[in-house]
Amino acid sequence: MRDLSVTEQLVAMVYSRGDELTESKLQDFSRYYLLDWLGSATAGMATQTGTAFLNYAAPLSAGSSSVLGLATGRSTEVAALVNGALSHIVEMDDVERASVIHPAAVVIPAALAAADEVGASASHLLAAIIVGYEVAIRIGRAVGSKHYFHFHNTSTCGAFGAAAAAGWIYNLTEEQMVWALGNAGTQAAGLWEFNTEGAQSKPLHTGRAAANGVLAAMLARGGVSGAKRILEGARGFFAGLAPEGHVPRVIEKLDGPFKIGEVSIKPHASCRHTHAPIDAALKLRELLETPVDRIQQIELSVYQAAQVLCDKADPQSVADAKFSLQYCVATALIHGQVGLAQFDQQSMSDQSVRQLSRLVNITVDDHRESLYPQCWSSGLSVVDAGGELFSAEIFNPKGDPENPLSQAELEQKFLGLAAYGLVPAQQVEMAQMELQWVADLTGDRLVDTGLLRQLRP
Repeated sequence: MRDLSVTEQLVAMVYSRGDELTESKLQDFSRYYLLDWLGSATAGMATQTGTAFLNYAAPLSAGSSSVLGLATGRSTEVAALVNGALSHIVEMDDVERASVIHPAAVVIPAALAAADEVGASASHLLAAIIVGYEVAIRIGRAVGSKHYFHFHNTSTCGAFGAAAAAGWIYNLTEEQMVWALGNAGTQAAGLWEFNTEGAQSKPLHTGRAAANGVLAAMLARGGVSGAKRILEGARGFFAGLAPEGHVPRVIEKLDGPFKIGEVSIKPHASCRHTHAPIDAALKLRELLETPVDRIQQIELSVYQAAQVLCDKADPQSVADAKFSLQYCVATALIHGQVGLAQFDQQSMSDQSVRQLSRLVNITVDDHRESLYPQCWSSGLSVVDAGGELFSAEIFNPKGDPENPLSQAELEQKFLGLAAYGLVPAQQVEMAQMELQWVADLTGDRLVDTGLLRQLRP
């Protein structure tokens, strides 16, 4: 008898624990992250990038799966693509630290589009989200930091999670699910070069991964086999894209808690690597006994990935600013918040923020590097005109499971995102209807996404 592949062992675990997926605590997690995803996607509709994705989908053939902002459905793949892109544009979607993955932006669009296609129940949808998060996070935790230098984990590893979520909706057999993950892995892609140039390709990563996952599951359902050893094979995913990763980690502690409970929510409208520095700046803002414009020196210590991705002293675009430690720290110190309103062209032209940004000196701290990626920490020190030193250190920024957003705080975040994304006439009533729509996703009730087609940016 041959040894089971890593993918087969992972799939066997999920199917053997299927009954657990309907437990109320896990389904509550799914609704929690679904609401957060919906807020990010709603806000994304109102952006220039979001408009481009909606314009791409508008002339395409009608289908059964809803796209936020379009009055009629599109194909399952197109809905997953566009909804996946929309939810990653404003940089407020969730993130899992150890895998460095934004699971919602790839898993939920795939699950939702497939649920629309087949008429799935709410409970089945919520279970599919749990499965997708599990698969994406486990693979993401195993690829290692060198993979993340070139590749966007959310895109490469997220395709597996999207395939797993769609495959669960389609009620694939275990063999078909293995094929779906093999089909997803052979499509894995997503390079970081866009970040170097401040380009707008990042939401394409999430949209493409979600759509590729749907395609992988649909083909498996139709009998198209995928490689069983797509992860560990000599010409497979790890060998090609993550040669210094650790494949066995994918199947560590298969009887442990599902990973969906270990995902962080983003309260600030920027890359998660900037959030510990932002929280430190907000803490110092409360402690400072001198006006911010009298600050003479700012020292920021981070781990290497934060420095590599987010050391942008002079951001030239909104995309750049969301990945600029300097801009985010200065904005937090001056304005006391780093929300969507702080990333428009007027805010980026604020000379007080620009001047303060130039004082931020970034260093990589060995201790913080040793804690990463399980802990995304930061230390911030400022010296005022009188020479007095103020310091703050953050190990669990707001939104981490150890420092979570309450349900009320999450709903407040959602309402802010909805107000940003919706036309004024819809900002109150439709936002409340969206909240209720998520709350009503329970039990055997069929998923009805008609509300999403009524949203207008």
